[in-house]
Amino acid sequence: MISTSGLHIDQAPPLNIPFRFFGTAPLFLLLGGAALLFWGDDLLVTPLAPPTIVLTHLAVLGWLAMVMVGAMYQMIPVLAGLPMPWIGLAPWVHGLLCLGLLALVAEIGLGLHRWLLLVASAGLGGAVGLFLLQTGVALYRSPVRHPTVTAMAIAATSLAGVLALGGLFLGEYAHGFFDLDRQALVGIHLLWGLLGWVGTLILGVSMQVLPMFYVMPAYPPATGRRVLAWWSFTLLLLPASLLVTPEQPLLLWAAALPGVAALGLHVRTLASLAAARQRRILDATYRFWLLGGACVVLALGLLALWPVWPGDGLRFLFGVLFLWGGATSIILGMLHKIIPFLVWFHRYSSLAGLVDIPMMDDLVPAPMARGHVPLHATVLFLLAGAIVWPALLPLAGLGLILSGATLAWLLAFALGQPVPEKPDLPDFASFFKDLPPPAS
Repeated sequence: MISTSGLHIDQAPPLNIPFRFFGTAPLFLLLGGAALLFWGDDLLVTPLAPPTIVLTHLAVLGWLAMVMVGAMYQMIPVLAGLPMPWIGLAPWVHGLLCLGLLALVAEIGLGLHRWLLLVASAGLGGAVGLFLLQTGVALYRSPVRHPTVTAMAIAATSLAGVLALGGLFLGEYAHGFFDLDRQALVGIHLLWGLLGWVGTLILGVSMQVLPMFYVMPAYPPATGRRVLAWWSFTLLLLPASLLVTPEQPLLLWAAALPGVAALGLHVRTLASLAAARQRRILDATYRFWLLGGACVVLALGLLALWPVWPGDGLRFLFGVLFLWGGATSIILGMLHKIIPFLVWFHRYSSLAGLVDIPMMDDLVPAPMARGHVPLHATVLFLLAGAIVWPALLPLAGLGLILSGATLAWLLAFALGQPVPEKPDLPDFASFFKDLPPPAS
């Protein structure tokens, strides 16, 4: 049972809006698996090697951002209480995001033509710019001040910073005339992208989605606001520390303390809510959340060692744990819930009580959901092990392809279920047409 109290379900966009993003994201997982097979050991030379940059952006933009943008098109109207403005721009955002990312892969990864960088800049900049315009107007106009809505605003602001730095890097890559402290700016780009955009959105969405999907008590709004305030301090302090004192690990650790406190408070709050939940079944989606939460904590622990640990092994392990173990696990857990819920709501809810319709659990076969968890965990262990033994990379690539194919099959299965025709019901007034008039 999913509780929707306090949600503005009537404001939800058409099903094709989020699903065009959800349906494209697995294809970029397939491309990521192909990159592991094609480049192999070249991916582990340095984090700033062209193949590694391409694989990172396939994961962050093609997979994570694709799902997150689609989810925000769905969640902002439902949580913020008003429709997303100019919803007709969503197909343009989707198309430009795909075009820009493919152009980036073609030039940086394959070296096809330098002019493709202009296509990448226009595509990615246009997609993110249009999306930020829509979300900014929607969040500014929203009468709702739930912490999840605030988290979306913080995440969107971080994404704007990521876009600005990304455009700067593409310009420097193409022309090479910028005088940049590249190491510090790359660090800020990563912090705002991974912690500001991905991390903040996961924090905020978990405050709403976990209680809703797993029948927990509501997340306390005051706690949510405190968590986001502390987290935001770290998103400001860490970049400033990188620019001013990049060689002082003590100052970097001090700047990270508010974020550590925020994460600790958030985990403790969710643990107390989980202990009081009414639905104690440990299903596949809940296992995804547990695995993701554990990997995020481990990844952030590794991040604390970044200033004092030489070599690139730590960087690669952080990327594996945060992107695949943490963010991807959580997103897969959400998709296994969100996909059947949206399909059922849009296609079957109006038929409830009139004809036989499937339950939400029927739209995701349980064996497939259960099997996706160990498959995903296996890919995680292969990716982490490949940092020490690169011969595992082809196996990880095959596993990534299989995981993307599993998600694509989930979408196809849910959308492919037949929808019964709505029965012809007599007009309500016809029940009274033969009644005798009342006695005078």
